[in-house]
Amino acid sequence: MATDPNLAPETHNSEQDDEQEQAQTVADQANALRKGDPTSSIKVGGGDVQDLVDHMRDMESSGRIDMGAYEGEENMDDNEDKYGEDKKPDPDLPSDGTY
Repeated sequence: MATDPNLAPETHNSEQDDEQEQAQTVADQANALRKGDPTSSIKVGGGDVQDLVDHMRDMESSGRIDMGAYEGEENMDDNEDKYGEDKKPDPDLPSDGTY
């Protein structure tokens, strides 16, 4: 890239002379090569098994969140009675917010 002789030399950034190697150019080229929907579900083997994408779409469409990942974890909720008496971590802790 030729430098404009009417401009001060510090206005030219020589690091940007290699435009084809700049991050935004490389990212644009990579995006142009991408085919299809990035969230599409690709079935390997049989098509009957629900994969992660299908599971997330099911939760999104139903409005129900699968909390199975937290199965067996300690209940850290302030509302101690929310999950029943047998799930209370400390039976002496009052659930009404008083101490």
